[in-house]
Amino acid sequence: MLEFFLSGAISAGYLIIALFFVRFWQSTRDRLFLFFSTAFGLLLVERLVRLAMAVESEWLPTVYLFRLAAYGLILVAIIDKNRRS
Repeated sequence: MLEFFLSGAISAGYLIIALFFVRFWQSTRDRLFLFFSTAFGLLLVERLVRLAMAVESEWLPTVYLFRLAAYGLILVAIIDKNRRS
């Protein structure tokens, strides 16, 4: 039961952070904020899929590809920002 509560809190945090970066992207039109918002959206999807799947599911490791894609997107965003400056 505590696991569901904590996952919900983490999911809410990811959603708030993603919306926060969308707001900054709308005001500045900087791609960095759009990349970060998309990355946190992917982390939110990963968390929701993990909650929906059974813990003993054999497909659980593939869910971590969402996390890998999110962290890769953050790296791409940072590299893109530094090359444009």
